[in-house]
Amino acid sequence: MKSKGKNRRLVTLLAKGYLGFTLALVLIFFFVSWLNEAYFDWLSRMPDVESLARDRNMQAGKYDEVKTGKYLGKDGGFAIITGEGKIIYDSTGSLKRDFTPGEIDCIQPYDEQSYINYVSFTNEEGNQENLLTKYTFNDNGETDEQVMILDDNYVVQEGGLGDGHSSYTPQEFEYLTSQYSDGPVYLKYDISGTLSVNKAVENAKYLVVMSYDSSLDSYQNMYSKADRVFLLMIPLYLIAIVSFLLWMNRMIKKPLVELNSAVDRLASGGNSRLGDMDGPWEIQTIGKNMDRMADMLAASEAERKKMDDERQRILADISHDLKTPITVISGYAKAISDGKVPPEKVDSYLKLIDRKSEELNSLINSFHEYSKVEHPEFTISPDEKDICEFMRGYLAERYDEIKLSGFTLKAVIPETPIMCSLDSYQMKRALDNILYNSLKYNSLGTVIAVSVNEREPADESRHGKVKITLADNGTGITGENAENIFEPFVMGDKSRSGGGSGLGLAITKRIITAHGGTIRLIDPKPDGFSTEFEIILPTNLKKS
Repeated sequence: MKSKGKNRRLVTLLAKGYLGFTLALVLIFFFVSWLNEAYFDWLSRMPDVESLARDRNMQAGKYDEVKTGKYLGKDGGFAIITGEGKIIYDSTGSLKRDFTPGEIDCIQPYDEQSYINYVSFTNEEGNQENLLTKYTFNDNGETDEQVMILDDNYVVQEGGLGDGHSSYTPQEFEYLTSQYSDGPVYLKYDISGTLSVNKAVENAKYLVVMSYDSSLDSYQNMYSKADRVFLLMIPLYLIAIVSFLLWMNRMIKKPLVELNSAVDRLASGGNSRLGDMDGPWEIQTIGKNMDRMADMLAASEAERKKMDDERQRILADISHDLKTPITVISGYAKAISDGKVPPEKVDSYLKLIDRKSEELNSLINSFHEYSKVEHPEFTISPDEKDICEFMRGYLAERYDEIKLSGFTLKAVIPETPIMCSLDSYQMKRALDNILYNSLKYNSLGTVIAVSVNEREPADESRHGKVKITLADNGTGITGENAENIFEPFVMGDKSRSGGGSGLGLAITKRIITAHGGTIRLIDPKPDGFSTEFEIILPTNLKKS
């Protein structure tokens, strides 16, 4: 057997598959991690106020048509106000009044490189105060800090932010610290130099952006949303598993299926040779051994067939050789009849010769019939017949013999025709072997029961079945003989007497098998009977 692939070891294939699967999982992990970070960056992106100011609809004063989410995110909004704080347009509708000049001053400029941090604390006197620190980044990369402390009424206690305020209103404080509040971030952008906007809306000064929520909870929500990307690990992991299994199926399962099919063919007597096959070296080796075993079994089967043929020839020779003693016995009987034997012994010799000649003749017939049915060329000549009518005719022919033997016959045969393909001559021989055994080995008064029953087919496209039972309430067949009763030269229970060749039931089984049927000795025994044979024969196709 020549392999179509390389002689790869199974352990090498498994190691290769494991490493490939592991590498796939690592790549999946890094890909999903990168996707998670990219998604978080997108969620937490800063508002693009400059692009918003240059938007065509913004330039044309068509504020309702501006796609705010594109620049500020889905929760962002903007307002157009004058230098005095008068609201010209509010995209959110959340601003209930105009801005005061002080409030405008407290809104952080978008383009200023600074931010304000604040923290609330309790001073030594137990009063609530607020510490604000403004960080400004200059062009040299250095950071300037301005510190201011406010009391709980937002009055400046120390320091300042250089904006000229000595105190702040609550609204001014909210705008000043919006980057660290739970509400939206407020940023302002000077659009007074944008001529088209000034043309569209006279006196427009600032673009106030109400952008994303920058609180800790907001960032936690962003992280939570971004982490959902890791759910992609599940389908990607399943895809990796399926890919690995498909690869294993192609590399290992497929040759194993071929191997299993070869075993099934071997079990059913078909051609089990595998020939060329792919797969790991170990499976290829098993395939080679399978082919070698198939060759050995084929040779063994040929030898067995040869021995069977030899056995058939021996049986035929035996039947031929046994005819010679019969000829001798017949000649001896003739000598007696010619007066060559003393008169006082003639009668006893005649009886003995007659009895032996009958036994030998019966034995010869059994050998001869068995040799014929066991021959490979044995065939039957079936015709389509009603099995019910056939059984009634057969029992009618045997009725007198059954009655004279002191037996009782009980038959249950339906009137409805059941058509079968039967060789009448051979089927009568098969039934005779069962019936005569019952008559021969049982005592007077034994009841012989015969029944015929039709069985429905499994479906409309298949043959039906008919069951024929032949039973008696005699001495029965027990022990080891019951298990091998259909084997050649096996007789019934050892307690029975009367001789015989032990070939009758073997012949019966061969005839039933030739009809496509089966025969068996029912065990456990049915109620009321000691012996019951069951014959199953196929019927013709069911008519619609």
